[in-house]
Amino acid sequence: MKQLLLALVLIAATFAWSNPAWPEVLEARYAYADCNVQFAKDFVELREECAEEEDVPIFDSSEYIEDIDDNLADLKDAAEDDDRLEFGLTQFVLGADMLELGLKIVGDAFTNKTAGFFDCVQSNKEPVEDDLKECREGAMEKAESAATHFLENDLEHAEGIMEDLEDDGVDVSGMQAVIEDGDELLEDIPAAYEEDNPTEVRKLTLRHSRLVDLFHLERMSAICEYAIPILEDGNYDEELVEEVEELNSDIEELIGDCEYSADVENNNEYANENLDCWADTWDLYEEFVSLRNEILFG
Repeated sequence: MKQLLLALVLIAATFAWSNPAWPEVLEARYAYADCNVQFAKDFVELREECAEEEDVPIFDSSEYIEDIDDNLADLKDAAEDDDRLEFGLTQFVLGADMLELGLKIVGDAFTNKTAGFFDCVQSNKEPVEDDLKECREGAMEKAESAATHFLENDLEHAEGIMEDLEDDGVDVSGMQAVIEDGDELLEDIPAAYEEDNPTEVRKLTLRHSRLVDLFHLERMSAICEYAIPILEDGNYDEELVEEVEELNSDIEELIGDCEYSADVENNNEYANENLDCWADTWDLYEEFVSLRNEILFG
């Protein structure tokens, strides 16, 4: 009976999971990008109007705007199609186009401009900036809602996995601790989105990623610990038992190395640590799958 339960536990141990809130997340990111594009276009138009009024030369922005509009349209299509890879690639290209336009504006400002031109831009830019602020506030509200739903879905999925394993007799205390940290993270979402502060939002994303990684590690460790006494009592090769024990030791060591912290002092450092943790986790998961298949199929 225990060997049958072990087989069921091992078969169910997979990373596969697609969060149903992804389309909402992409839509919120598109909304924020749309705000920035509209601001850029409005600002360029303002400069052109001031240049005409003051009779000073201005660069031709039509090709820049056309490229930006095309990429924004592609970004919208990717969001609507829930194509996360295409969305990320298009977002990168759009960002590069926006940067190129910004640099062109800066360079153009030093080309035969008058004091009247600068006064014109300065005195008329407030409505454009106000529109940007209002637009971003709406986009941030969407982003907060999407982030909340995304994390809630992940927590619900994790709780389902944990409850199933607990019903099979697996010690789920490590997974439970990760979920509790996730509940605290959920409470921190409103404050992070209260202001248009990408740094604070990024901290949430990094903490979320670390918790997802740790949940996978804790689950693998719990299954290994559950499996070892069953393997020892069954007709399994002693070497296989040792390999599972060694794997579990490596997992527990990585859990310690990737210890979760709600305090993110440096986003880049935390992100690099996450990358290392995930890379090592995937290596261990591949070994886990190999041993799982050996247990199931010999």
